[in-house]
Amino acid sequence: MRNPKTSTLLRHAQTGVSVRLLEADRSFLRDLSRVQILSSDLADQHHYGHLKGRSSRSLDRLEAAGIITSKSLFIAEEKPTVVYQFANEAVARAYGSGLPVTGAKRTDYHELMTSRAYFALGKPDDFRVASRMTRDEIDLCRDTRPDAIYTDPSTGEMVVVESDSGHYTKKQITEKMGKWSSAGLRQVWAQPARGVTANVPQARDVQVLRL
Repeated sequence: MRNPKTSTLLRHAQTGVSVRLLEADRSFLRDLSRVQILSSDLADQHHYGHLKGRSSRSLDRLEAAGIITSKSLFIAEEKPTVVYQFANEAVARAYGSGLPVTGAKRTDYHELMTSRAYFALGKPDDFRVASRMTRDEIDLCRDTRPDAIYTDPSTGEMVVVESDSGHYTKKQITEKMGKWSSAGLRQVWAQPARGVTANVPQARDVQVLRL
């Protein structure tokens, strides 16, 4: 994993605002480079819990320096949250990462579910989101690219991670599960704890995270 110098980040940020990165900031940015989008509650829990004001002041500093940017995210049956991503492609590339690709079919909430899965799984060392997968890895997934993959350190197996923000139908879930099962791949599915269209069924080598 890349660990760019502060001067490199500020050069790409091009705001002229200086900042001193603390270890908690670097930890946050390293995890952001893995998943491309993080929320304030995840930052509070995993990076800034030791601070009185939690993440707010620290992330405001990073945003003022042009390293990250934020927006509000409204999720049904949840409190509104703030999500963060790198401020631009150049800053993201300094970490060997990128910006989340979202739109009508791939929402910020969907991407956040993948980030939640990353932490729920204990932050696997080689966790890679879909945009960072190689052609060989995609081929192994029967050309049905999951939202992320990682290697189980205890078995060496490649595990696919699929996020459902609550809108997948039973047919969509069954089709994806079937392709990955036929490839002999273990699966982790991340779904909201409530309000889903269809629950992922219990199956061998399938783990379901209710997040």
